[in-house]
Amino acid sequence: MDERNVAGVTSVRIGRDNLGDVADGSEPLIAVLGQPGGSHIAERVVADLEARGIPVETRLLPDSEAAKSLAVVEETTAWLGEIGLKRDGIVLGIGGGALTDVAGFVASVYMRGVEARYVPTTLLGAVDAAIGGKTAVNVGGKNLVGTFAHPERVIIDVGVLERLGDDLLAEGMAEAFKAGLIGDSDLVVLLESEGIRADLTQVVERSIAVKLAIADADFKEEGIRAHLNFGHTVGHAIEALAGWSHGRSVAVGMVAAAAISRSVCGFDGEERIATALTSLGLPVTGPELERTDVHRLMRIDKKGDSDGLRMVLLEGVGSPLVSNVDTATLESGLDAIGIGGT
Repeated sequence: MDERNVAGVTSVRIGRDNLGDVADGSEPLIAVLGQPGGSHIAERVVADLEARGIPVETRLLPDSEAAKSLAVVEETTAWLGEIGLKRDGIVLGIGGGALTDVAGFVASVYMRGVEARYVPTTLLGAVDAAIGGKTAVNVGGKNLVGTFAHPERVIIDVGVLERLGDDLLAEGMAEAFKAGLIGDSDLVVLLESEGIRADLTQVVERSIAVKLAIADADFKEEGIRAHLNFGHTVGHAIEALAGWSHGRSVAVGMVAAAAISRSVCGFDGEERIATALTSLGLPVTGPELERTDVHRLMRIDKKGDSDGLRMVLLEGVGSPLVSNVDTATLESGLDAIGIGGT
């Protein structure tokens, strides 16, 4: 088993057949939050907890982004009160990235904060959402209401991830590729050479290493943590407007960011990025959207600031920077992904 630590708070445990690590046996009550799409994994974990005599209660939240609403948070926190979860209890989120996002948020605000643990059941959740201590729900925009709150434990069973279908693998590969572009050129080479069949243990461990190093150094995104948002400014707008999945949206957002990087930084890897994303089963052009809508969503995205639209760009693979981008340059990025006129 590979174990990493974040800020002296989170234990990230990567292995096989390690779902039993979610509990030590002394927990007074574990409230499991799952989702219909991954209920079989939650059922396995709950059965093991019950067999070990650990008190457990279970609630299923909606699948995907439908879980990330304040209405779901209100219902879930009320349920925690009903089952009698106290300050020493644990909220255990078992599911994809949206599920761990909302589980972490619920844990961070219930009784002003109880312990959270995660079992990500998708590659996207394992390499991104479950790592780093960001929690959020969607209110008028992607992840606009949330907290910074480290989980106490993240359990990643690579065997679970290896059984995912290609669509879900591709989703996670988008964030893994992003991690390589901003911090691990060898991971980029691995994904370029092996595509969606790349060894998942390597992909998970290397992706997480990039994110942990950044989150450890800059927990509340006051500096370099912004680098993790490469591809997300345009990607979040696509996700919100078109209803595309997060990974597909970020993939297209990275193509746009690469084009803008050429204009601002002289980056010459646009074609390399597009070729790799295609080999990973991800799109490189966007859906049919009105540019005015895209601009509006990007302006309210939490990655903007009072000086204008901030974007993460690349000077080269492994060399990110944050820059304000003017409207004309942003247009060149939208041109590159085929998002058309007003």
